[in-house]
Amino acid sequence: MSATDWLRERLADRVLFDQHCTPPERLDQRLPVGVLARCFLPDAPSAGLQDAGFVLAHRLALRWLAELLDCDPVEPAIVEARAGYPSNRYARLLADDARLGPLCCVDHEDERVYRPGEWAQLVDRPVATLVPIEAFAERLLPHCNSWDEFRTLFAQTLAEAIGRGARGLVSDFPFRTSLAIQPVDVATADRSFHEVRAEIDAGSFERLAHRRLLYAVFWIALEVAAELTVPLHVLIGSSLTRDPHSDDPALFRPVFDEPRYQHVPIVLVSYAHLHPHTVALARHYPNAHLAPGPAFLMEPATASDMLRQLLASVPTTKVLASTGGAFLPERQWLVARLWRSALVRALGVLVDEGFITPAEAETDATLILAGNAQRLYRFPT
Repeated sequence: MSATDWLRERLADRVLFDQHCTPPERLDQRLPVGVLARCFLPDAPSAGLQDAGFVLAHRLALRWLAELLDCDPVEPAIVEARAGYPSNRYARLLADDARLGPLCCVDHEDERVYRPGEWAQLVDRPVATLVPIEAFAERLLPHCNSWDEFRTLFAQTLAEAIGRGARGLVSDFPFRTSLAIQPVDVATADRSFHEVRAEIDAGSFERLAHRRLLYAVFWIALEVAAELTVPLHVLIGSSLTRDPHSDDPALFRPVFDEPRYQHVPIVLVSYAHLHPHTVALARHYPNAHLAPGPAFLMEPATASDMLRQLLASVPTTKVLASTGGAFLPERQWLVARLWRSALVRALGVLVDEGFITPAEAETDATLILAGNAQRLYRFPT
């Protein structure tokens, strides 16, 4: 028996602690044809869905879903089969098949999306919350008249959310502006606050995208995370509309270099191909952790190679399983299955090439699938 086959058997029943996802939207079980394709092609424009049948992630998802639902591997047949399940039974079927354990989900408090408690009931698993700091800031800005007032209320609100049971904070500022974050002094923050408030008062404000205010908001959240010793997720992606150099994770070094925050676990959640500078941060800084899972949906065929290269240079105690699942439960299910398959193949190759023993591979897999997240988020074993 090969090391890969041995690991596949040994890990068959080990749960995957999805430490970064979003509950699905409240959609009918009977989906219009074409909606399911969007689930597996999150970055594709509507016009690009006509080529969904030729995209690897979509083909793989349809084949795996057909095996699970006992139907033909085409979208109309799968849509018909999933419609035969009540939403709770279907959500649990997918979670069981992916062998999901506890979940940490971003709670945007959006009526179109299940709340964490509702999602926990649907999947019959513990679901903890992660607080989206920029979304919280957007809700508070209209109710504050000064930077000092906003700063105090924002920090208090984040702390209260942690006090109610949230397990960490999440920042998506890299998707809104450059990763080249710098400290922001009080005068600059105050000026930026009033610029944004002027947009709000004029009715032209749509989304917090003011660079200096975003940085100031992030530093406040980091102070709260430091005081309460909770993890802070930073979503790392890429944008076709910005200078690609602004997406270089090396630009994030000022955060890791700040002595006051070096005890805060910072989880770099990769939504695009894992940048080598992201790996370098994890190797260099003790409080840096990596969650590459969401990138698997973009490049499923390279997931095993990506993990093998990562595990060859980064301590396995710093790698966390996550799916970035959202929109439909099938997205979380697909990436969770990709995670398990890629991890088994990556570790199997390392065993076959003599770099690690089978026992070490099993220990590493257990840490990555659930153990690291259980330790970081203080979940019971």
